[in-house]
Amino acid sequence: MNERFLKKSNWLLILGAILVVYTLIGGLLIPLKTGIAGTNKFKINSANIDSVGFELYNPVSDINISEVYLSKEGQLWKSEETNKDGKWVQATFNVSLGNQKSGYADAFVRGSYRHKDSFVWMFLANAIWIEKSQNDTISTAIANTEYLSNTHIIDDVQSGFPNRIVLNESIRNLLYHVPMWFSMMFLLAVSMFYSIRYLRFGNLSDDWISMSFLHVGILNGILGCITGSIWARVTWQSWWPSDDPKLNGVAIGMFMYFAYLLLRSSIKDDYQKARITSVYNVLIFPIFMALIAIMPKLADNSLHPGTGGSVGFNKYDLDNTLRMFFYPAILGWISIFSFIAILRYRIERLNQHQLDLENE
Repeated sequence: MNERFLKKSNWLLILGAILVVYTLIGGLLIPLKTGIAGTNKFKINSANIDSVGFELYNPVSDINISEVYLSKEGQLWKSEETNKDGKWVQATFNVSLGNQKSGYADAFVRGSYRHKDSFVWMFLANAIWIEKSQNDTISTAIANTEYLSNTHIIDDVQSGFPNRIVLNESIRNLLYHVPMWFSMMFLLAVSMFYSIRYLRFGNLSDDWISMSFLHVGILNGILGCITGSIWARVTWQSWWPSDDPKLNGVAIGMFMYFAYLLLRSSIKDDYQKARITSVYNVLIFPIFMALIAIMPKLADNSLHPGTGGSVGFNKYDLDNTLRMFFYPAILGWISIFSFIAILRYRIERLNQHQLDLENE
């Protein structure tokens, strides 16, 4: 990283500020797509006429709800009567399971936009428990093929951010929490690179750059933990689930970098400090990456998407609208925090220059 680039790094701040403001405005103002928030009942009895209310989240006025379906073990039951009142859809069912046992059924709310011929689905997994009655012997399930034709998932038709059960409005945190982790990994990678440069060439400027990027990288890690804890409290009902391998890996890795700060503050000689901490930095970066990126994928279970066998955000939750803000958010936060790291390095150089003048 040459001196000319360091002195003319204000463009990083300008670029980052533009992208982050764009992310903030879009991330807060764009509404979620219409979806099912929940039901007013946990259970219905089979072989009986029963009514269930489905609460819609962010319903739009131009969607007409035509029917609701319950799906269980490959079979489908259609509502006998369906009425929409504001954000509630009231559906009446007469479900007979036949040879199936009691269990949870998924719900599909089917509607259509005005002046359009196609239909859209809204889905809620494990929406209702169907308790099998003693007189339930013959299934009343319908063939599902004719009802699936000319029907699209609402995510493919309606504009807005994805509406996901449990996540709901907290999906917006994807634009802040995850980009901060990307920024942290970038800054720590730059720090390791300049530690390697110092070990090769012995230039203290490389050590100061490494230290500056590492300090700001640790700041990113702390901000990532804070935003992640808030998100976990909303979605997982815990500030820090103790059995999640990714969270535990992050905790171990952060303590390793805190140890770097202690090690650096305990050594007085500048060259010895730079040499020892550079070796330490080069060693802990790949360990940290393994703890947060590799080990969680090998774990049997994890709450984080894309780890422990779970499906990642990119497959179901990161749609094209969210991508328009997610990728600029990554670049924006990296730009801002890189500028802060370069500013930190320039301050360090000024301090060292002042010390040299005082020692002359």
